[in-house]
Amino acid sequence: MKKTTFLFTLILLNSIYSFSQDLGTKTLEEIRLKQIENIKNPELWDMERMKDVDIEPENERLPIRFGAFPVPHYNSLFSFDYRGGGEVNNRMARSLPDYKITVEDKEIVFQSFWIGNSELYKEEQRNTAFFTVLTVIDTVDTNNFALGASNFISRNHPDYTGQGSFITKDNKVEFVAFATPDKGSYAIVNMRLFHLEYGNIILITPQKDGSFRSLQIKGSVPPAEASFDYIRSNVLQREEVIKFFTADGVI
Repeated sequence: MKKTTFLFTLILLNSIYSFSQDLGTKTLEEIRLKQIENIKNPELWDMERMKDVDIEPENERLPIRFGAFPVPHYNSLFSFDYRGGGEVNNRMARSLPDYKITVEDKEIVFQSFWIGNSELYKEEQRNTAFFTVLTVIDTVDTNNFALGASNFISRNHPDYTGQGSFITKDNKVEFVAFATPDKGSYAIVNMRLFHLEYGNIILITPQKDGSFRSLQIKGSVPPAEASFDYIRSNVLQREEVIKFFTADGVI
């Protein structure tokens, strides 16, 4: 129990669940146009949220600096409020023996960004990760944590964005991913673009020569602690994944 409690203090995870409903008389196109209109309207801006939450020091380990922009109150979008989402990773949890993940002699770290129970998204997209990246690391910091950073952002509601990095001895895996209810989900990893409807799990192997290799696969990664079990018992048991992570040239 103590180990589980400790794990959840290490994982940045925001979870707000509610009952789903349909879009009523609205279409996704109408919702998109309303979002754009709201962003232009200062009367709808949530200035308190921006001042109290969004203005923060720069994190040099993130690929893109997070800017504090005034954004509309979430429920101004035809009352389609934010229904939760967040991130889960083992960057820090890898220091616990039960949550350190390996494939043969390679240590694997992962990062997932997931959507909550938003009625704006299809049922199969809710409460599951729209993007998961796994990579190999070869170094940790003095606290035995994997080097890197991440954050999940709901400020573009109803679009959701995450970014992060994992740092190796001689390289860095950097990624940005976002989900939209109408235009699909995408990720950029070290400037390689991925259309996530063709596979929401991205495997990256930094190579000894400084290059990268990637493999895109499909899977339904759940949020929270269940992510660890799914990655260990499903993703990392696939033959193509084992071959990918243990190929010649991987750090």
